Amino acid sequence: MGAETQNESSFRSDGVSVRKSSACDGSNNADVAPMPKHIPFPEFSGSSEVINELVMFLFITFAAAMQFINIYRTLWWLPESNIKHTVNIHLIEPYLVAFIVLLMSRRFIYCFLIHGQDLLQNFSSKHRRIYRVLVKYSFSCGLAGLLGFCIFKIYVKNSFIPVFLLIYPLIIYVLVFGFQIEPFLRSSYEVEGAYFNGMPLHCCSSCPDTIRHEIDVLKNDFNIRFKQIVFTSMFNAYYAGLVPCFFAVSIYYNVLWAYQHAFYVWLSCLTMAVAFGLPSKYSDILHRASLHLGHWWRMDMRAIGGCGGGSGSSSSTVVWKANNVWTQSSVTKYNGDLYTSVGPVTVALPGNSTHSRFYKLFRNPSIIYMTLTGLQAAIVLSGIIVLFYAVEWHFVLSLSFVTLTNQFTFFKIMRDYLVTKRIYTAETAIAEQSKANAPSNN
Repeated sequence: MGAETQNESSFRSDGVSVRKSSACDGSNNADVAPMPKHIPFPEFSGSSEVINELVMFLFITFAAAMQFINIYRTLWWLPESNIKHTVNIHLIEPYLVAFIVLLMSRRFIYCFLIHGQDLLQNFSSKHRRIYRVLVKYSFSCGLAGLLGFCIFKIYVKNSFIPVFLLIYPLIIYVLVFGFQIEPFLRSSYEVEGAYFNGMPLHCCSSCPDTIRHEIDVLKNDFNIRFKQIVFTSMFNAYYAGLVPCFFAVSIYYNVLWAYQHAFYVWLSCLTMAVAFGLPSKYSDILHRASLHLGHWWRMDMRAIGGCGGGSGSSSSTVVWKANNVWTQSSVTKYNGDLYTSVGPVTVALPGNSTHSRFYKLFRNPSIIYMTLTGLQAAIVLSGIIVLFYAVEWHFVLSLSFVTLTNQFTFFKIMRDYLVTKRIYTAETAIAEQSKANAPSNN
């Protein structure tokens, strides 16, 4: 917080297109190009990683149970039926159930084990690292052995094709993440040296090279989280919704409703993974970095020429320099094109698509949570509508489960949206007020 407080200053603008240089030479950069001023993000209670993984594990396990019920249900409720059991349990492959439960519980068990070191207060940092390594590889070997045993038992009773469908997502995992173990065992893992209390670090620097390097680190971290969110949602929905259908042999069931259940599970896992992997506190860190990065908007040369700004205006434009901090509405020339800066300050590379996407995505993260809130509301409302037309008891049971469990995710995303909307609305208002009052203070 010391670095952030030291570099914070109010916004200032002179109303014309000029540049303000800021080299990383130890000079007082706050007097040359004032850095953005951030509003402190409120501290509110959030779920720990162990609780998040427990919630995801319970949701996926019960979702898989609902799918087995959809497939192996009986007509026990008919008056002349001699069936006394609601589900044909004897038709369900026990090793398939064990495989799904083991696979879905891996992250919860692993997180519970690695966070167990918090109870050992006498452990030094060296012993904690050794403990993590031992837990990682011993747990991975044990899990691989149990999963391999279940696959072998399933292979004995079935052909090669069902087994291939069972391990297909694991092959995709190797293609996406390589032979890394940590992404398979945790939804989000800390990069050593770049994290503090489970969040990446942000330094309010006035050095352009430092800011761009920080953007690269945060961009890579966000890409890892996004890739993990997409893979986790599809991975869980595949095993909870589709795998039970693949192993349903000589059983008549409503295919449309079964795949509809899988679709709802995928959407629920997607929004739940986003709520866990991209909390509002994390998005605020990326938002602060985006304000330091800024954005270059490419100007239309024909429009400039048509307005009387001929070659003389273009020749007087300052050429972009990497060690300069540019104020809002500054105009620069880069690779023969003219760019104007957007944002309180701009240190981004003109024409760099990565910097442009980062700024546009995180300049106002409340838009992200507003979209997720709408999606989550659509999931809940559509579930209620479909539930209205459900007739059979197992459809009512599975839809009620998905609809009710999505209320927890809806609350978290709605809370993040309301908090971020109020904070960034106030931040924008303060910036505009400081911008309007700046000329009178000069």
